[in-house]
Amino acid sequence: MIKTFCILTIFTWACATSVFASEHFSDHEQFCLQQPDKQCLAYINEHIADSELNSTQWYKGQSYLFDYYYDKNDFETLKAIVEPFADRDDLPKVFKVQTYFYYAKALRYYNNDKQAKIYATKAFDNIQQMYESFSDPMRILELANLQYVFGNKETAFQMLLKAERKFGKSKDPIFNFELHSNKANVYHGLGDLENAKTSRKKALDWIIPTQHQNKIIIAQGNLARTYQLLAEYKQANKYYVAALGNMVTPSDDLIKATYKLRLAEISWQAKDLQQARLWLQKVDEKHLLSSSHKALCTQLKAAL
Repeated sequence: MIKTFCILTIFTWACATSVFASEHFSDHEQFCLQQPDKQCLAYINEHIADSELNSTQWYKGQSYLFDYYYDKNDFETLKAIVEPFADRDDLPKVFKVQTYFYYAKALRYYNNDKQAKIYATKAFDNIQQMYESFSDPMRILELANLQYVFGNKETAFQMLLKAERKFGKSKDPIFNFELHSNKANVYHGLGDLENAKTSRKKALDWIIPTQHQNKIIIAQGNLARTYQLLAEYKQANKYYVAALGNMVTPSDDLIKATYKLRLAEISWQAKDLQQARLWLQKVDEKHLLSSSHKALCTQLKAAL
């Protein structure tokens, strides 16, 4: 979940990705660029360990940790580490809002929509107040993302257009990545895949020049998935393969398994059965966590 709240751009990776884009109060990738030679998760945990318990820096480290697992689509770990904070009233306000935001996302992932809406509403109300106080453009994107995820697509789209009108001249690559990623999500949700494709390409173009590797991977995967849904299989293959080429750490294993599964599906759809079998053999099934991905894997095995 564009980060500064990476807007839970939320997100559309490989279709489970569609709901996510990335909007985060605390961008773990930006934080980790301070120590590029260190493994990011290790650096975050080191920061937490070196910070005084319940200090501002300690809470900031926890928020980077939330963001890290959200971006890695590791919702099992995310839910486990966010849940202990979800109903506490003694937390700093910004951290509390982040907790609501990520907990809502985790609950949504596990189809607990009733509880997810409760925490999403809490997050929305607080983010609204923060935007009204500080007019931070990222807050608008976060608000739009929450509206989209919980079914208010038209409201979400109007918020995104408002952000684009007001801040569209910004050269901030993260803002523009999140803006266009979230616009693509709405277009996708409305069934307008051509405009979704255009917005996903813009999101990728904005983020490619940066060092935000995970956002680049997600942008490539989202664009690939949209090409796949448009039956443009050559382009879909190109961007999934490019995304796999950017995955260099074990923390990418969940996304890697999903992208390889999609490549197997694309080859099958393109009637290249030999290539479909090769990709399917490379899928590490223990990293397919969603029921839809598991079902697709079973379907492909039967077909091939």
